[in-house]
Amino acid sequence: MPQRPDLADLYRLSGQLEADAQVPLAELKQRDHGIGRDCSGGSHTERLLYWLDHVAPVAEDSGRYSGAMGANLSRLLALVLGFVAMAGFLLGSGKGLVNVFLLLLVFVVLQLIMSVLSTVALVRTVSGFVPAGLPASPARWFVLRSLPDQRSLREAGGVLRLLFLRFGQEWGALFTLAALVAFVAVPAFKDFVFVWGSTYAPGDGAVQGLVDTLAAPWRDWLPWATVPPEVVAGSRHHDALVLDRAGIDGMRGWWPFLLLCLLVYALLPRLLLWGLARWYGPKLMRRAFAGLPGADRVLARMDAALVSTQAPEVGEESATPVATPAVEPPVPVPEGLLLIDWAGALGSDLPGQFEELPSVPADAVLTLGQAGLEQDRQALAALDSEHYEHLLVLVKSWEPPVGELADMLALLPAALRCSICLVPLPGRSIPHRKVEDWRGFARELPFAGVDVRILNRVAPV
Repeated sequence: MPQRPDLADLYRLSGQLEADAQVPLAELKQRDHGIGRDCSGGSHTERLLYWLDHVAPVAEDSGRYSGAMGANLSRLLALVLGFVAMAGFLLGSGKGLVNVFLLLLVFVVLQLIMSVLSTVALVRTVSGFVPAGLPASPARWFVLRSLPDQRSLREAGGVLRLLFLRFGQEWGALFTLAALVAFVAVPAFKDFVFVWGSTYAPGDGAVQGLVDTLAAPWRDWLPWATVPPEVVAGSRHHDALVLDRAGIDGMRGWWPFLLLCLLVYALLPRLLLWGLARWYGPKLMRRAFAGLPGADRVLARMDAALVSTQAPEVGEESATPVATPAVEPPVPVPEGLLLIDWAGALGSDLPGQFEELPSVPADAVLTLGQAGLEQDRQALAALDSEHYEHLLVLVKSWEPPVGELADMLALLPAALRCSICLVPLPGRSIPHRKVEDWRGFARELPFAGVDVRILNRVAPV
């Protein structure tokens, strides 16, 4: 049974939230309140899954694509490539002389460098870092052509990066494991000796020091997997080298050392990173699922109270039921929220006069776009950005997006979530083309999550 939420749930939720943007708010309130009433508690993630399964159920005959066949084929390919690479390296060595330095470079050093880079990527991904991405990156090219929307990578960026990282470590571990099998199997059928040295080769002492350093983790309890000084000195390759039976047997003394190097420096880091990626994956998935832009509004509608009244009976006849406007408690102010009033979008209104907009305290409201650019930059620089997690940017829906707003928002950390809130003119609705203009503007913002919200004024009771 696959663990939920998974990547399919994440994109299904994103699609449903996008579809809900076209539904009247009153209808959404009635629907989500009814679902919330039937939901028996649980975490935000569990409540969202319950809601999603009710509003967008998966067809029973469609199943859930897990990509198992593709993943298994890729694992088999990694095994084949690892075995072929090591076998080809050994069999392609001239006269059965295997260069120790070249083997370490290809199968140990390169693997270790990739493991270090993967460790940095894992730490940054788990901490919420949003990379800018290189324009020429092969992964970026592949993902942007595989996903229907370039924002898809941004909204689920951490989950996708961790998923790629997990499979990358798994493939690397399988590649190294198959190379180890070839390193054991091929010499059993063909004689090989290990040599080192070239025209610009280091001296015996330098090589011995390198070998002792690499063997430090197992030197005391596995002395047979070290290289003695006489083997180092006797395996230095030069044109006048004459190999007798004793010399050949001595040169094979490198094999246990190279085997442990492959195990400790190539395979073990891959396995550790793969385990960490598998452990962090569900945690990051739940965080991304519950933090998807718009999910907080779903949870608020599920928890909001709707009160309706009915006219009393008169004599034996009952009057037609009359539903009064919904009465809701004030929207709670979430922690880490910053409201930015751009170019006086609020005007004389207060945040509490708009539905689904919390009445934030004065110190959580920042007015930009009315003074000079330098004053706005100073106001942003004075913010304690680590204190905030979510931006609500109020803009005038009747005006087009401007580059100055994008420049100001680009000064804030990319790990923040950002909601562009469109303030309508009194008594007028927002044209669809205006909403699409702001959605296009939002997609270019460099934040971890971005959505566009259409605000509605609270109707007087």
